[in-house]
Amino acid sequence: MKKFIYISLVFLFLVGCEKERQEVAVKYEVSDAYSQTEISYRNSEGEIINETIDFQSIEDVWNIDYKDKRGEIVYVSVRYSDSTSSVNVRILVDGKIYKQGSSINEPNKYVTVSGTIPY
Repeated sequence: MKKFIYISLVFLFLVGCEKERQEVAVKYEVSDAYSQTEISYRNSEGEIINETIDFQSIEDVWNIDYKDKRGEIVYVSVRYSDSTSSVNVRILVDGKIYKQGSSINEPNKYVTVSGTIPY
């Protein structure tokens, strides 16, 4: 009987500790750039997508939104080649800034922001 109670308690503990992997809104955002910029990011399918965006002014913003589950990897990396440009990179989870990075007048330097969607 003690063995049954022990096994039942262990089972309940393990089941109770398992967190549900809820879907969250993920948004990648690149701003404050004003030159041609290479952007690589991970989408909800786990694929790395590469795009080149020609920002015309510092007011231009590139972003992409998708849904993903907690515990999944988020990743965006940006590089520009104009020595007078800059860039600000952010990952937002459910509308709140999760991670960010920036670069000013540092051409050909990668600004990479990544992590795991928190539970």
